This record gives sequence, structure tokens and C-alpha cells, in this order.
Amino acid sequence: MTVTLTGGQATMLFLVMLRSLGLVFTAPIFGHHSVPTLVKYGLACALAIALAKTAGATAGSMPLIMAAPIELIIGMALGFILSMGFSAIELIGHVMSIQLGLSLAAVFSPTQEESSTAIDPFFSVMAGLLFLAMNLHLAVVQALAHSFAVYPVGGGWPADIALTGAQTISLAIELGVRVALPISLVLLLTELSVAMLARAIPQINVFILGMPLKLLVGVAVLGAAIPSLISGAESIYRFVFNAATGGAVST
Repeated sequence: MTVTLTGGQATMLFLVMLRSLGLVFTAPIFGHHSVPTLVKYGLACALAIALAKTAGATAGSMPLIMAAPIELIIGMALGFILSMGFSAIELIGHVMSIQLGLSLAAVFSPTQEESSTAIDPFFSVMAGLLFLAMNLHLAVVQALAHSFAVYPVGGGWPADIALTGAQTISLAIELGVRVALPISLVLLLTELSVAMLARAIPQINVFILGMPLKLLVGVAVLGAAIPSLISGAESIYRFVFNAATGGAVST
């Protein structure tokens, strides 16, 4: 079987592939560093072939040399916005680590390729498993397909995408902090209790007593709060995808 492409079809396929490539390299799960680069290129090509027929183009499109980088940046911006849910959930782990004092024992994390604490990988794995359990990897493809209807190929740089990205990032971080606040409050009360005990009994060594007590209470509270953490993480994912696609993609 042979397929013949005209000049316009080849240009359209190339621009769609650039937007798909930008999304694949920045979207959560798809853009993870453990995914081989060849797999990412192959996935971008497959998405481009599947979506090229349904992608709309603006009449009187701009020259290819100007449209190509814009399409790549639009895909990268969309993937970056969708990854904010992942970052917000990982922020919960960072906030808890600071409260528990684990930031003093930071080690190199192979999953994030940066220094992290013992709790951070737990939240990273939880975010990834929840992402797959909610079928958000399919929602990412739906968001890409929807972007061609909202931002047609060759239509230039969309003026509202930067504002949408800024609002989504700020609100996603705010939601992550709100989810972490109840646990942080319990740990803060534990620290205040230790301080009051040290004030009443000066002979007690606060450093020897406080750190193990905070870790014990923190692990217990974390275990009890896992259902609420998962519920909060689901809300963050839904908010991010709804904000990025205007509610067109259901999660």
C-alpha cells in the first residue's frame, strides 16, 4: 500500500507532528527521562498521523519557517501546563519533608534526578500511579486533539495561552499547599508541644526528643491521611486538565 502526500498535506503533517512532539517531551509520564528518546519520537509521529486529518488550519497560514517554531512551543506549553498537577502533588511531599526535618538528610533521587528526601519518591510514585489509574494518559491525547480546534495550525501564537498557563500554575501550587496544610498543622502542633515540654522541664534535651517524636507522629499522620491525600490529588488533576482545556476533556 502506498500513500501519496501533496505539498499542503506534507506541510500540515509536519506542523501537527511538531506540536505533538512538544507535548510528548513535556507532558507527565510521556516526557519522563526514563522513556527512551526514540520512543518519544515514535509516539509523536503516531499522534501526528492520527490527528492530522482532524486538525484544522487557518486560512492564509503564515510561512512554514514562522509556523514551525510556534507549533512546537504550543505543544511544549500545553504539556508543561498539564504537568503542573504532577508538580503540585510533589510539592505536598516537599512541604511535609520540611516539617519533618527530613530536608537535612537530602539524597539524590534517581526518578527526579535532583536532591530529595525519603518522602519525595513516595509522592512521585503516588502521583504517577494515580495519573494512570484516572486514565489521564488518554486525557493528554484528548487535550492535544482539542488544542487543534482551539488553536488551528498556522494561526500564529495564541495570546491567551500564556495567561492560562500562569493562572493554572499559580492555582495548582495553591491547591497543593492546601492539601498539605492539615498534616503540616498537626506536625506544627507536635513541635509546639515539645517546645512547651522543654520549657516546663529544662532538663529534657529538645533535639533528642523532638526529632524522633516528629517523625513518629508524621509517619502515623501520613498513613492515616493517605485517603484524603489521594482525594486531594484527584482534585488537583481534574482542576489542571479542566483549566488547560476549558472543560472540554473530562477526567
